[in-house]
Amino acid sequence: MTHDPNQPWIVATAASLTFGFIRGLHTSFGVFFVALLDAFHWSRGVTAGLQTANLVTDAIVSPFIGRLTDRLGPRRVVMAGGIILAAGLVLCSQVRTAWELYLYFGVVVSLGFATGGVIPHVVVVSEWFPSRRGLILGIVYGAVGVGTLVLSPLSQWLISLWGWPRVFQALAATILIVIIPLVWSTYRPSPQSAGETTGATRAAAGEWSASLALRSIQFWSVFISRMLGSVGTMLIVTHQVAHVVDIGYSHIWAAGVFGVMAFVSAGGRVAFGYLADALTKTAAYTLNIACASVGVLALTLATDTSQPWLLYLYVGGFGIAFGSRAVILSAITADIFAGRGFGTIFGFSVMSVGVGGGFGAWLGGALHDLTGDYVVSFNVANSLLLVSVLAVWITGLDWMRRFDRRLWPDSPPPAKGSD
Repeated sequence: MTHDPNQPWIVATAASLTFGFIRGLHTSFGVFFVALLDAFHWSRGVTAGLQTANLVTDAIVSPFIGRLTDRLGPRRVVMAGGIILAAGLVLCSQVRTAWELYLYFGVVVSLGFATGGVIPHVVVVSEWFPSRRGLILGIVYGAVGVGTLVLSPLSQWLISLWGWPRVFQALAATILIVIIPLVWSTYRPSPQSAGETTGATRAAAGEWSASLALRSIQFWSVFISRMLGSVGTMLIVTHQVAHVVDIGYSHIWAAGVFGVMAFVSAGGRVAFGYLADALTKTAAYTLNIACASVGVLALTLATDTSQPWLLYLYVGGFGIAFGSRAVILSAITADIFAGRGFGTIFGFSVMSVGVGGGFGAWLGGALHDLTGDYVVSFNVANSLLLVSVLAVWITGLDWMRRFDRRLWPDSPPPAKGSD
């Protein structure tokens, strides 16, 4: 079968637009939460509970989405996610009670975000760019920042004109009219993924299956690294504004400063994706955590309004690293486990994000209640980020790869590593 030489870049462009829209909408949902709270006068606990429901739903369904991606291909899975998301948005436009919001957003919309989100997009990009995964994944992940910058103010403006129910409906129509046809016309299987093989054939060829991966040390070291990073990241992201307001800054100033992080993060994802290919993925991850650690330290040292430069350092250091950890870890996972079972393996891997993120958001609040401020919370977050580097370094050790090769009694797996 002959493939258009431009097809990889067509897929990458379409994936960036689609993923940027879907995840950008996800990140911008706080705008709608504010509108709903104003309309129905619900407590802030409703918003916090929705975040937990979203993370739990994502963690539960990720392995199933990965399996579906392996069986049906990324195109069908993303299209299904778009249809589910559009249906959920239409249902959200009819919300009148808190339980309806939990059902429509916490379950239906969250399922749409997960199904059309990171798993099928990492799979399709990894298939088409086996030698430049870091850079291309960085570009695709970076589109989320652009999507957030566009969709958040646009949604707020449209809500002021039309009201939130009509905006929900307009977004659903955009998905059905623009996003789904774009995916259908551009997402194609790569030459490497064309054709079918049986499980026995894959084992003989040394390809990873989910059952083999779940018995490997490399899988669990990446899983632990991703989980620790998610705990530290979500602890910081959830409580950063509260900390800055506590030390004397206004809500508007704090929101404005941290809004800049979306732009900084988009550039960081592309930059670290490039570095992951140009250096090694282990080195890029180490540099990433170093930047994040400096930023978190600056945020911890900011105890009043007399040194605003500490917040600028935080936004620069943590912001450029924020989100690009996922780029590097996704590329590492693809380097090790790429093959016809990669979707399922990656689905199990990203369960760590929901587990770690949900725990991190709770842990930050719990430690604040115990100590009266965020110093301990932020130091714990920084420590977990630094420990996650050790897990990544362990993943790249030759002895670990040799140990995992014992899982193949007849034929060793391909000599793939995180670097």
